[in-house]
Amino acid sequence: MQFSPTVKPIQRIMIGHGLLMMFVALAMGLVLWVSLLGGFEIYPGYILNFNLPGTPEAWARAHRGIPMNSLMVIAFAFAIGGLGFSAKVENLLAKLFIFTGWANTIFYVASNFSQNRGLSFGDNRFGAGDLFSVIALAPAYVFGVLSMGAILYVAIKCLAGNQKN
Repeated sequence: MQFSPTVKPIQRIMIGHGLLMMFVALAMGLVLWVSLLGGFEIYPGYILNFNLPGTPEAWARAHRGIPMNSLMVIAFAFAIGGLGFSAKVENLLAKLFIFTGWANTIFYVASNFSQNRGLSFGDNRFGAGDLFSVIALAPAYVFGVLSMGAILYVAIKCLAGNQKN
């Protein structure tokens, strides 16, 4: 596949990861369907019944939330590629936003297996903390905080008119 010469390799990588996240979001739509149906319809009228962890509402949140992370990564691919940052800073920001997108994707999926919705490492009003609480929350927490700092950094550089680092 030929890419536009104006699209940098790091931007292609970000777009590719964003699209993979979107694929996961679509898969979460299938999981939502199975959760609502209580199984998988093999042929009309025959449903192979089984239960999934989590609630249909939680799978719907995954189906809606993951695309926002996908779009965040794709949007930042175009934003950071045109702001005049050095290649080193672009690569650092790209990796950070890719990791943030995947961390949030993991959160949406793993939180469905957690008794406490993955909202805390320990017990909370929704239930007890468990291994899935840590799997859900740890990456989203770390990369959420880091990406907030990165977004603030990029915003300040943009508003100051000094995109060079």
